[in-house]
Amino acid sequence: MVTNPVRVAARWAMERACWVSLDREGVRKLAVELSRREPNPWSREYHFVGEEELTLRYLLLLDALNFCFWPGKGRWYVEGPRGEKLDGYYALAYGLKRAAETSPEFFKPEHLASATEDSLREVLGEIPLLPERVRIAREVGNVLLRFGSAHSFFSVKGCPELVERVTAHLSSFRDACLYRGRWVPFYKRAQILCSDVFGAFGGKGPGNLDGLDWLTAFADYKLPQLLRAHGVLRLHPALAAAIDAKREIPAGSDEEIEIRAATVQAVELLVEELSRLGREVKAFEVDWMLWNLSQGMELPFPYHRTITIFY
Repeated sequence: MVTNPVRVAARWAMERACWVSLDREGVRKLAVELSRREPNPWSREYHFVGEEELTLRYLLLLDALNFCFWPGKGRWYVEGPRGEKLDGYYALAYGLKRAAETSPEFFKPEHLASATEDSLREVLGEIPLLPERVRIAREVGNVLLRFGSAHSFFSVKGCPELVERVTAHLSSFRDACLYRGRWVPFYKRAQILCSDVFGAFGGKGPGNLDGLDWLTAFADYKLPQLLRAHGVLRLHPALAAAIDAKREIPAGSDEEIEIRAATVQAVELLVEELSRLGREVKAFEVDWMLWNLSQGMELPFPYHRTITIFY
């Protein structure tokens, strides 16, 4: 199996990083804490799982729109199944689940290809970066029209092939940045799509993907925030001050790239350390553990603010 370029590039970037470093003692301590945890199963409470074609359309659109929920004057919410206020990723997942259950025609390729701000607003309310999300929904619809069905689009054997297909046909998944003269890919949403297909179908049918251990962590906002709080990520004082003041970290800047590369590399080290502790887990499972650990926690630092369509 080909080596994941995200894994290679993250290691390369961290060898040259000056804004972010990794603390091995922090890795060891966090690994001990994670060794007592299990990766949470893929939640059907907030995600849609039903007829195969509709589920695949749902997953593709979900991960296409899964980015940057924080810009705006107020926090964006969707009402959850028990009347609770959901925000961020779970708001997106549940808002689309509700549409799949009540208005499955929303996910028809021809409907997505002609999406408008009004049609997306009807499902998700005033979600941030709405014009960008409309453009991406249209791109998803047009790709599904070209392939004829979501089933055809997902007809690959493994994670490397699915990531290659997604990034080849959907420009919004081409998550890579130029750093010190070299392209550094992260492919956050393309990789998370693999784990979501696996999770939704329980590893069966379309979820029976080879190469789950090929996946890396999905570098986003929450993981580096949590890793910093646990002493795994060490930030240059100027970068720490900028994040703590909630100043924007420009997309594609050295600082942003190093934050994400450090996140990927930290999870690689956690996988190794967990193995030494007798726990054999994959990088994406450690990612799931960390992300779930971050939910509902009061962390001492804010997450970094970067406006981007990639995470």
